Amino acid sequence: MEKGVPTLSLSDDEWIEFALYIDCAVSQLQDPEGEKLREFFKMVRQKRQEIEDARWRANPENWGACCPWPDDDFPF
Repeated sequence: MEKGVPTLSLSDDEWIEFALYIDCAVSQLQDPEGEKLREFFKMVRQKRQEIEDARWRANPENWGACCPWPDDDFPF
């Protein structure tokens, strides 16, 4: 039987909370020395970023928030 990283079945909010716990642990204890553990932490952070990006894009209030189009600049 092959040993690998177990697949986690977490909700979006649980992924975000888990990533916050990892960030807190790393801030107190430094980055881990093990390569697989660093890759796992990176994967959790990447998953959190994907979730937060999707939530930001799904919120209509954010559409055009970074660069609003002026009303008087339409070509017609």
